[in-house]
Amino acid sequence: MAFELEALVGHLYIVGGRVININPPGALVEVAPPDAASGREGDTFFLLIVPSGSIAPTTFYQQLSTLAAERYFSMGGSVTIALRGMFQLINRNLYEHNLEHSESQQQQFETSMIAAVLHEDDMYVARVGPVVSVLQTAGLTLSFPEDLTDDEPLFSVPLGLLPEPEISMVRYGVNAGSRLLLSDGNLADIPVDRLTSVLLENDIEKVLHSLRRTIKIQSQLMLVELVPPEYEGAVLAAPGESSREISMKLGAARQELDVDGEQWKLPRRGDFGSLLSWGLARVAGRIAGGLLFFSDLFQRFFPLPEVTPTRRLSSGTLILTVLLIPLVIVSIVVLSWVSNLGETEFEQCLGKLQDSASLARSIDTSNRRSVTSAWNATLQMAGACEVMRQDDPAVAALREEAQTLIDAINNVKRREAYPLTNFEDAVITRLRLQGNNLYALDDKNDLVYSIKLSDDGAEPLRQEPIPMMRIGATHEGGYTIGQIVDIAFDDHSGDLAMLDRNGTLVRCAPQFILNCDAQRVLNANNWERPIALTIWARKLYILDSDGGQIWRYDPSGSSYASAPREYFSGSARPNLRNVVDFTISRRGTVYVLYGDGVMKTYIGGNEAPYVFSGFNEGSEPHVVRTEGFYLNDSPFAPGFFLVSRRTRTIFETTVAGTFMDSYQAFDQEKLGLVSAVVAYPEQNLIYVASGNTIFRIMMDL
Repeated sequence: MAFELEALVGHLYIVGGRVININPPGALVEVAPPDAASGREGDTFFLLIVPSGSIAPTTFYQQLSTLAAERYFSMGGSVTIALRGMFQLINRNLYEHNLEHSESQQQQFETSMIAAVLHEDDMYVARVGPVVSVLQTAGLTLSFPEDLTDDEPLFSVPLGLLPEPEISMVRYGVNAGSRLLLSDGNLADIPVDRLTSVLLENDIEKVLHSLRRTIKIQSQLMLVELVPPEYEGAVLAAPGESSREISMKLGAARQELDVDGEQWKLPRRGDFGSLLSWGLARVAGRIAGGLLFFSDLFQRFFPLPEVTPTRRLSSGTLILTVLLIPLVIVSIVVLSWVSNLGETEFEQCLGKLQDSASLARSIDTSNRRSVTSAWNATLQMAGACEVMRQDDPAVAALREEAQTLIDAINNVKRREAYPLTNFEDAVITRLRLQGNNLYALDDKNDLVYSIKLSDDGAEPLRQEPIPMMRIGATHEGGYTIGQIVDIAFDDHSGDLAMLDRNGTLVRCAPQFILNCDAQRVLNANNWERPIALTIWARKLYILDSDGGQIWRYDPSGSSYASAPREYFSGSARPNLRNVVDFTISRRGTVYVLYGDGVMKTYIGGNEAPYVFSGFNEGSEPHVVRTEGFYLNDSPFAPGFFLVSRRTRTIFETTVAGTFMDSYQAFDQEKLGLVSAVVAYPEQNLIYVASGNTIFRIMMDL
């Protein structure tokens, strides 16, 4: 099928709501040239380059696209290797340009780029930056990135900001009738069902017309339709040669070509090492020519007597040798010095680190994403240098500068995370705090720990497992503890409560932790997957994730003897499958936190609107995801604390969800397994569980 498909190509270029009747400057379609590398002979190459940051002249993007195509078709091997090499070349040129001009405050260039290759019956797509593709084939609509509503994979770092580009690739099977859209990130704003209906129009002219009506403000896109060679239709772009004909021509041409020896090539502009070698070679050649001239002149005026030829060197050769040896030695020394052969590996790393920091300083601070990416690259480089030499003051200063600026941009308070205590072979998933008593649920071993804190909350005075709150513990009445669901406090009695999956409820008095009672609540066999427990106004609330329900048990004296009632009534129950925790405020509002960072609130079983606000772009809870939360419902600084394992961050918000602060540890590895948090505002402390360790963090210094 490789040469049975041709491509019809159309473009759409909208700027400020106005359609520009030219192709986007960074758009290119090219079939394999006669001198294409082995493996590239039948490929058809599609490319779209989109400006990012400062806008360069139109010719810049045209030249960049031409360079990309030349690089792709000159590389052998697999399609993915050739695409990766092409992206790396473009990124290296942009990155070196930005480094070179960072000190002089000249214009910095960064671009987003998406490329597609038709190779046999496969379509390969590769992208860097906020660009997307949508393929309509065999009745399916496939986007890349897969979820266009998820900002994280969509808004990746453009080319020119990092030493190595972050390349994403995908491969599709295609056939006649398949349609491919390559576009800037604005295409992601169109719902997938609308894109599907547009791509199913009769011909690509109608597809472009529908897209023109759908996209109002800005767009650069390329539309490709694959058709058989005999297809006759309206030509929307300049026609190219058939890939079948090119393959035949290329095969014939390669049989006639003689393989020539490798020729000298001029070095690439900006390649300092190659320029230096080439320049020294030319200088040495000219010096040698001059010395030969003076040698001939010397022998003409001062001829040597004729002697019988011997094995000794001639005087001219001897003079030439004597003169050239010092020159060669000096040239080698100069070459070694200039090309940094005498530098240590650390010194070279430090130089690259300083260049990376200079580039980051030169980027316009209003471009928050680019500045953050550049300083993150500096942090990575600093880490590489620290492996070679620890505690170097220059590296430490640049690391501190990079981290401080990133934290300022992201509104992060960097704090020391002090280990409060740890438990052998444990996984702490819940923390509960009451006064100076901290309790931790070890989900791996199904037991609960009690930690008695000092008056200032900074030190553990005593810690021990609670014997009656562990799997296998037996209680009066024949109750044996099974897998533990959660722990909670009864604010009315001051008791610590624990619930297992069998419906066994254990309550212990904190001051007499061995004084516990147990009971079996009714209808526990109707639960599908209980995951969380809360006690509010003496009532017991159990969140059943798979059952989509919160079961409410009313107290009867000191026990819960009646059957549960449903908190959510009727058939329209919420989907609770991705819930990580829930809590109830003093006013009776139920807050439910999902693992995707969404918070929902309910009053009397009815949903009330709730939205997080004030977060920086990229740090919103729905972007960074969440593992746990804590509601500080006291009059002293009320609000939520949320933990994100993905970013190793603790976020603080108001009760209404408005961003206040975020906290990260200096050593971020400490919070690599963060799962639970509680706050102790009276002592200016946060306690965070990560793996088997509980850390304490100061809120304000």
